[in-house]
Amino acid sequence: MDLRRDLLEAESRADQDEAERQAHLQLVRELDHGIGVPVGVAADRLQQLVAGVRARGHHDLLRLWQLWLNELISARRIILVRSHLLVEELMAETESRPSAAAASLMLTMLKATPKEKLAGFWPRLSGLTQAKDMDAALLLLQCQELVLAELEESPEVGVHSQGLVNSLINMHLEGCWLVAKEQLPLLLAQSLQLLQKLVTRQPDYAAQRVPELMGLVQCYLQYGAEGETQLKPRKLPPAQQSAAYGQEKEEEDQLPAQMARSCGRKNKVRKMRSLAKQRSQAVSEHQEGNPRERLLLMGNQDYGCLTGDSAENGLPSDSDQHTENKHHRQQAVKVRISALHLLSALTNQLPRRSLYGYWHVLFPDGDAGGSRHLLLLGLKDTNSRCRALALQVGAQLLYGSKSFLSQACSRGPSNFTPFAVSLASSVLTAYRTLSAILEREYTPPVLTQCLKCLAVLVQATPFDQLEMGFVYEFVGHVKKLTKSADPPVAVSALLVMEMLVGTSKLTPEIASSVGLAPSQRNLQMKQASTVEETHQELCDSDAEMELEEEEEQQPAQKNVVNPTHTVSPSIPRNSWLLRQVLRFLEGMGTPSTVRLECFQVLQAMATHIGLLRGHQVRLSKVISAGLRDPAIDVKLYAARCLDSVGYQLGRLLPEPAERELQMSFWLLLLPATYEAYDSAGFSLKCALCDALSNMGAFSFERLPDGQRTALLAFLSGCASDDHEEPLVRGAALRAMAVYVLHPSLRTDLGFVENAAELTLRIIGDSQLVVRIKAAWALGNISDALVAGIPNQTERISAELLERLIQAATKSCADNDKVRANAVRALGNLLQILQAQPLGNGEQMQVAMSKLLDCVKSSGNAKVKWNACYAIGNLVKHRAFFTNNHLAGILFPTLCQLVVQHANFKVRTNAAGVLLQVEQRQDFSTHFPLVWRSLLDALVRSNALESFEEYNHRDALQQQLCLAIAHLLTLARSSDLPMMREYLEEDRLEEVRATWRRVAFRIVPEQSASLFTCSPLLEQRLQAEVSNQQRCALAFITSTLRLDP
Repeated sequence: MDLRRDLLEAESRADQDEAERQAHLQLVRELDHGIGVPVGVAADRLQQLVAGVRARGHHDLLRLWQLWLNELISARRIILVRSHLLVEELMAETESRPSAAAASLMLTMLKATPKEKLAGFWPRLSGLTQAKDMDAALLLLQCQELVLAELEESPEVGVHSQGLVNSLINMHLEGCWLVAKEQLPLLLAQSLQLLQKLVTRQPDYAAQRVPELMGLVQCYLQYGAEGETQLKPRKLPPAQQSAAYGQEKEEEDQLPAQMARSCGRKNKVRKMRSLAKQRSQAVSEHQEGNPRERLLLMGNQDYGCLTGDSAENGLPSDSDQHTENKHHRQQAVKVRISALHLLSALTNQLPRRSLYGYWHVLFPDGDAGGSRHLLLLGLKDTNSRCRALALQVGAQLLYGSKSFLSQACSRGPSNFTPFAVSLASSVLTAYRTLSAILEREYTPPVLTQCLKCLAVLVQATPFDQLEMGFVYEFVGHVKKLTKSADPPVAVSALLVMEMLVGTSKLTPEIASSVGLAPSQRNLQMKQASTVEETHQELCDSDAEMELEEEEEQQPAQKNVVNPTHTVSPSIPRNSWLLRQVLRFLEGMGTPSTVRLECFQVLQAMATHIGLLRGHQVRLSKVISAGLRDPAIDVKLYAARCLDSVGYQLGRLLPEPAERELQMSFWLLLLPATYEAYDSAGFSLKCALCDALSNMGAFSFERLPDGQRTALLAFLSGCASDDHEEPLVRGAALRAMAVYVLHPSLRTDLGFVENAAELTLRIIGDSQLVVRIKAAWALGNISDALVAGIPNQTERISAELLERLIQAATKSCADNDKVRANAVRALGNLLQILQAQPLGNGEQMQVAMSKLLDCVKSSGNAKVKWNACYAIGNLVKHRAFFTNNHLAGILFPTLCQLVVQHANFKVRTNAAGVLLQVEQRQDFSTHFPLVWRSLLDALVRSNALESFEEYNHRDALQQQLCLAIAHLLTLARSSDLPMMREYLEEDRLEEVRATWRRVAFRIVPEQSASLFTCSPLLEQRLQAEVSNQQRCALAFITSTLRLDP
């Protein structure tokens, strides 16, 4: 009521006509009738009133009207009709003389305006940025943010949004808001939030303004530090090195889970107080096409919006001065958090290569001090929300940086500091900073984000290129945090170790940290004794853990139950991670999230199977318990753990002492697998079938007959169940197709035919994934059938063979991933058909035509080289060349591939087909084309269009030279002039040099044909040639002769 009274008093004092005053008073009475029912009013009346008062210059009266109307609209005491008219009037006032009252009324009206009508205000509203009144400027930013949130993207909206971005950036760079005092942090925070939303909507334009935006981020990350608030940003150009790092993949490369290892660094190991271990993308879930590392950046995403206090949570203040200081600090925190959100938006929207030029700004430059980079903010900021958000954004920036950080190298020249050494120094400083955070931090959300940031950094670090010792600096802290009572912290700590232990290139330091003995590492370590001494010292310092381990081992060994009465050996004292993981999995009260991550750690440890060898019994027990866990996710990850561990165990021939353990592992797990399958969803069923497929020939062949029969019956039942999900049937069929190649089943024609029948039932499924599995199974089945050709006692039925060929032929027109296996299967099946006494000639011609189509028209390299391999097996038989049409397609297609295809493996396989043609008459009139194409291909093989083909060049040149030698053994005397003519062209010297290089490089068993082809050609044709042909023969033999 005070505003109404002040308005009436102002109306009475205003210099205006009496009629106008009475009209205003009448409007006041209409708007405030006191009945309690909202009053409807036309907005054009209020527009005319506001415009009239403004035109006469009654600014105080205008302010009171706006404040009172704002109060009425906010309280929903009046309802405006055609409200956009009043909004436009307020915008017009703001363009000429912005005021806080007008901006506040406009904000209130925009909130009450239907969302679909807000877009009409954006063109004018986005241009309202030059407000001298700081309160009005703050309200205008809120109006712009409100309308922007409801806009649909369009070219017109984009143009105005870009203009707003420019205006906001210029106001920051020019320091337009520094005159404000109380409103400054609010203005800065609000404008940064608005910029964040604009960047999200306009990523392409934001990429053009990265220097200015990064300048804002760098400046305001320091806002409030040491009381500094009068900061003026500046444009921040990128470092020049960023130009060298072309395109960065947004998703990390999926490393194959393989046992390959390379030598680690030989630097002297510095003794530290603790151990280290970590994980890599080697165990990311590439099988699902859903990179698991994204989970590192999920959770706790919006620390900037949390309430609760910060690290100012010290002693409570009892003075107004402290309360005021705390208020200022909280406002400064909002600015830093807004700057971090803006940086997060830039990270998510822009390609990584545009951010690498600012690495020196965002991360330490080799000195733990220096500028206020993200990790230092995570270490020293007084607010826990800000620390957590800084570390989260740091993890987002590090995600996908593997190829950039791969350039880091601690070794370099002493007379200058190359970029690689500077980057290595930055990486090491980042590790030290994160270690310091883990050492001093106590807030669980901050610890969680720090560990996630560390995990992302670990998977991107080239450990073998950095100086040793830094791993020990953080592992001790991670080791303690794995036992944290806070589940998110424990999970994140285990995640760090999962990434470290999954690293494909183990350095001695990492191997020592994770408890991998030197005999199990396949590493050449001159200082292994020093590493082990250090590691033993570190383990012995943890007396508490050792006592727990000793207490737990004794009852565990007493209660061992396994079918072969074997006892799992005690875990070595230095394998602390394995002990901790098994303790979690064997404990009763372990949270499901921790159990799930423990299975992921075991899955990573399987990539270096030496960590797990000898502990198969305990592993089988915890995996069996996981398969019976009530949590579905835990069951699924237990099955995937079984898949990985079983695969790695199956690849190695176990030592005699471990063979019983190997068998115990599977004998304990088979019943649990069957039990879990009965109540599982289709994802878990697929995972279980995949796990069973990785049993390995050694274990499978030594299963008791009853167990083996039950296993095959189980998989056959899963694959033949028409009521089951097709994906599950495909997974079960794939497992059967793996077993088909085991020695005991390869010759079992009944099992092979059963698997073939099941394949035919699902190879036409509507789901591509199912068809891929079925085509792969068909390829394996055909391999088994071809392997049984020498044993003519039993043959596959002609009817089934015909249906298999039809299915393979049809699949050759499917997706490339299906075709790649279909052509392999079709080539094998046609070999079997050729061996049949009454082969179907028409069907063979159709199938061969389909193979040639795949060679000729497929765009997928794998399809082409598989098809070439299949055709190479077929052309050994003369029946292929009974149809001149097929030969007319084959040789021109192969010649084109061998000369022009970008993939060297395709060229190699195409040349390999030519090696299989055994008679000159089969080449017919295509012999000159083939000869010339081989010479051209040999010349072109020295011109690398892609460096990725370098590793395949030697194999290609060897195959080409062998094909040339093969043609020389088949050549007729009439071919010699043509062969000389093509050889004499501008390719002569290069052919001769490559020929000699290949002949003296490859092993003698393979190079014999290159040394003998010229003398044999001369010996064979010398007596039956004309003078012209004799000259050609002499030229060819002298060119390709290889003198010792």
